[in-house]
Amino acid sequence: MVVKFDSRDWMSALEQAAPAPGPAAASASPTPAAADAEWQKHEKLKIKVIEARVKLKLMRDRTDALKQALARYREQEEARRA
Repeated sequence: MVVKFDSRDWMSALEQAAPAPGPAAASASPTPAAADAEWQKHEKLKIKVIEARVKLKLMRDRTDALKQALARYREQEEARRA
């Protein structure tokens, strides 16, 4: 049976990619503007990676479904010929 993609996985991954607010995050930045730009670039990269994983998972699910449909079709064709 094909395992379907759960959109909650994507949402939980985005939540994990979100920054944790707190004093540690604020004290780690030497210059606010440079650190903020670097942080935004890093967060955008995380989101792109997560979105790519989602698309790959959807493509794998679709590929598996198509393979199963093709196998069923071939079985039906063999049964008709017999």
